[in-house]
Amino acid sequence: MNRSEWVDTEAIDRGVFAEIARRFPALKMVENSGDPVEISITMPAQPGLSHKVWLCLQNQDELGFSAGHFYVEWFPCTKPEKVTKYLDAITGFLSGNCRILEHYRGKKCYKAQLQKADGDRWRTIATWCTICVPLSWKKSLRDIRNQPI
Repeated sequence: MNRSEWVDTEAIDRGVFAEIARRFPALKMVENSGDPVEISITMPAQPGLSHKVWLCLQNQDELGFSAGHFYVEWFPCTKPEKVTKYLDAITGFLSGNCRILEHYRGKKCYKAQLQKADGDRWRTIATWCTICVPLSWKKSLRDIRNQPI
């Protein structure tokens, strides 16, 4: 990817962050200039946001979203449908219409799913998992949802 394309991807990501700020004006978004990615935004837990959220642009074209143990990238950000899915995932979580379901064995999280409410059920729209599944027999789930004000 050449320099002009990198500038375009940064503009795409900044546009997404501006749209999130427009839709959620009460939420504080902090840019972290020292992180080893092109753009790093933290939304700390605050009134209207129950859990810390991290958003980023990395590797020049990957839009990242993290909350709890969940972390997924949408790429390339030059495809409008990827940007739309990224924006839908973040706004869904921030609005409380999406949740993150973390799967544990013992005290170790081995999978986290971003799920969207679909009637009285939940539909998985993105999944993070590790290649190491702990051997503990004790399984548990942790439901992470935003409780907007």
